[in-house]
Amino acid sequence: MQIVVKNVKKRFMQGEKPLIVLDGVDVTFTRGETCAITGVSGTGKSTFLHLLAGIDIPTEGDVLFDGKSLASVASAEKDNFLNKKIGLVFQYSYLIAELSVLENVAIPGMISGRSFSACKERALQLLQEVGIAEKADSCPDSLSGGQQQRVAVARAIFNEPMFLLADEPTGNLDIQTGKKIVDLILQCCKKWSMGAIITSHDPYIAQSMDRVYELRDGLLKEI
Repeated sequence: MQIVVKNVKKRFMQGEKPLIVLDGVDVTFTRGETCAITGVSGTGKSTFLHLLAGIDIPTEGDVLFDGKSLASVASAEKDNFLNKKIGLVFQYSYLIAELSVLENVAIPGMISGRSFSACKERALQLLQEVGIAEKADSCPDSLSGGQQQRVAVARAIFNEPMFLLADEPTGNLDIQTGKKIVDLILQCCKKWSMGAIITSHDPYIAQSMDRVYELRDGLLKEI
């Protein structure tokens, strides 16, 4: 299972002038591998991750998931794809304040049509896996930043996705808490045979991954 990026270009218009963010990226990510994408702020790391997830589409080129072009996938099918095949973790946890921790983790299962009882059982199991089962009935706002990210990781892996994509997952955490979140992501990837693609400035993330890339001047190069 692979994500294949073929000559991907992405540009945005700034007034009448195009801003070139990606300028012909070619790379292949394989399930089971962990990869870090580094680069200074503003180089397009988040944009690139959104393209991999199918949230955005390239200006030119293509992103293939297991041989299928994401640009050709219908909107409803793409939502299903995102929910089942890709797990997403962001710099902010984006937990829903009105729901309990357990309910937040169970959301992907509910979207995919599973019963609440089955989702609850799975959510409790995952909260135990990430070391925060005692907070299952708590409100997200009562958790620390590190605890919220543990919940976000549990939610992202609910459907045992093929790839976990994380955008600066330690950006709002202190160094030690950030390391724990990185280690947690790696443990989950190993247990469920997921690939991981993580954008970050965090040197601990770079040294922990199988492969490291730098995004610079619109190009992605392995370092």
